[in-house]
Amino acid sequence: MAVLERIRSRAGTIVVVVIGLALLSFVLQDLFSSGNSIFNGGSNQIGEINGNTVAGEEFANRLNAAEEKYKRNQNASGVDENVRQQLVNEIWNEYLDQYLFNVEMEKAGVGVADDELFDMVQGENVDPQVQQIPLFQDSITRQFDRNRVIRFLKTQLTEENDPDGKFRESWSDFEQSLLKARRKAKYNNLIKKAIYVTSAQAKSSYTERNRSVTYRIVGKSYDSLADSLVKISDEDYKKYYDEHKHELEQQDETRKMEYVVFQVNPTPEDRAELMGSMEQIKTQFQSAANDTLFANANSANGFREESVKRGSLNIQIDSAVFSGNPGSVYGPFVDGNEVKVVKLRGFKSASDSVKARHILISTREGVSEIVAMAKADSLKKVIQSGGDFAALATLISDDPGSKIKGGDLGFFPEGAMVPEFNNACFNGKVGDLVVVKTQFGAHLINIQDKTKPTNKAQVVFISRPVEASTKTNEAVFNSANDFAVNAENYEAFKKKADEKKIFIVKANSIRPTDRQVNDLANSRELVTWAFNDETELNDVTKVMELDGKYVVASLTGKRDKGVPPLDQVKEDIEPLVKRMKKAETFEKELALAGATTIDAFAARVKLTADAPNTINFSSYSLPNYGYEPKLVGMIPYAKINVLNGPVRGNAGVFVYVVETVTEAPAMTTDIKDFKKQLASTNQGRVDMGVYNSLLKKAGVEDKRYRFF
Repeated sequence: MAVLERIRSRAGTIVVVVIGLALLSFVLQDLFSSGNSIFNGGSNQIGEINGNTVAGEEFANRLNAAEEKYKRNQNASGVDENVRQQLVNEIWNEYLDQYLFNVEMEKAGVGVADDELFDMVQGENVDPQVQQIPLFQDSITRQFDRNRVIRFLKTQLTEENDPDGKFRESWSDFEQSLLKARRKAKYNNLIKKAIYVTSAQAKSSYTERNRSVTYRIVGKSYDSLADSLVKISDEDYKKYYDEHKHELEQQDETRKMEYVVFQVNPTPEDRAELMGSMEQIKTQFQSAANDTLFANANSANGFREESVKRGSLNIQIDSAVFSGNPGSVYGPFVDGNEVKVVKLRGFKSASDSVKARHILISTREGVSEIVAMAKADSLKKVIQSGGDFAALATLISDDPGSKIKGGDLGFFPEGAMVPEFNNACFNGKVGDLVVVKTQFGAHLINIQDKTKPTNKAQVVFISRPVEASTKTNEAVFNSANDFAVNAENYEAFKKKADEKKIFIVKANSIRPTDRQVNDLANSRELVTWAFNDETELNDVTKVMELDGKYVVASLTGKRDKGVPPLDQVKEDIEPLVKRMKKAETFEKELALAGATTIDAFAARVKLTADAPNTINFSSYSLPNYGYEPKLVGMIPYAKINVLNGPVRGNAGVFVYVVETVTEAPAMTTDIKDFKKQLASTNQGRVDMGVYNSLLKKAGVEDKRYRFF
């Protein structure tokens, strides 16, 4: 849903309301050109909601329209991958509203009247989203001012100030988002109001939380018997599967795959070639007429003069620089994953660190640089006339990290801040008030303290990363391609990997919406391949280039939505089936057989009884054993001094005895307050619970992963 993000500036006056967290965009290059649409041929169904089909071409049309609106509002020429995915999600949510949520709310008679919308925007009960818009807040106190909203609506959204209607359209989108949010909140509140806690429930819950028992336990851990010693049959698999089907149900279909990675790393020859080119750079830098232009043209990091103290440079050149002459160039030398040369420009006495505070006037909310700098200059005059810097920073600064501390940044070393900020602090004097412009906006800086100056060298680095050459890249690709060509199926894939001694990586439970497989960044292409209708089990991909690596994968498993058949989960449940077999064996070994005390029983089975521990019905785990819900549910209500068990748990099989019971003390608070507390806890689950229930009831089929 559209959410108003910021107010922009137009003709020197802030007049534009822009939709931000809402309609983000994505590029569908040549989507609708003849023969190129991703929806040409085959099934073009994006999904199904409540019996309504979401067609691919209609979905794409909505996306295209939203993209154009985004570019128009943001004055952008295109969008990136993150924007693409957010917009896909936005359009899908619109379909959910259209075919599901709106239908349910209509049945319940839930709506939002025009006068209610008026009240949300400019009445007595203004919505928090409106209150948070900077244009409607006092520029100094940041307090919401309803009169600013009224003035904005009356003057800034007129045809005269918005002749093409672009900003009125944005404001209308924002109001629609408010309506949708309010309507859903009303619907959920209807359900919340139906949640009631009886006095009996409250008393029971109070008792469960406050009645405790002291118990002792004898446990035999599943780890005490090696898995390799446990033999299981097909009947064992089926028995476990039949008893635990409800635990195996999943909301999405999933995939399993195995893949190999061909890393593209620089060779010794690549390093030698880079060192040779840096030798040439060194010679040219020595005679360069303009260090700034030369560094910007030849260094991966551009020009930046740095002050360095003795001992901070590479050990190979540190002494040479500090005993050298200005204008000399030293290197090349390896520094991490870079090769560098360094030019000495001179020496100066400078501090290692500076203590400063600042007030930031951000330019990220549509404020122009001119306005931000003017405001910073005005604040400087106020402070020079006796204004309280810390108080103003707390009220005005747009830096959330420092404003709560009166703008205080503490001590920071040279190079820790962006260049403009850094230079202002280290070149200024203690007590100075300096206004500087950076990528974040305008800063009013107060230099508070400096460490004792030391002799430092002023240097400029030319740096280039150690990277694989085109020749190396091609060689790695050829190796990956040779592997893929010869791996016609999974068996050939595995055989080839064994021959080449290439490590195979496994990826389980890949979901349709995943955008990354294990640590393979930007691997959405691999996920899409795995869920493609034409991809069969044991198929092998062509070479994929993923984040600078070459990857070849094979699809090794498919798991259906809902409860998958036994053959799809057999490998996954094998450890659990073995645990079941161990439990059956341990239950026989720990049969009580007339034992009356926990210590006598422990001696007989050659185990140790734990020291006494205390729990109640609301406990989440057992000391020494962890999460054991079955035991937590049984122990608090067992009879005193009676051996119980054996009980099959998560970590082992157990026998226990309750030795003492401490009843819950009388309730000191009003039971009405406790009932409200419990009801509030239950109501907190409504929003997500309703959402998931409606999705499940409607049988929503989301197939976006086939295209996006």
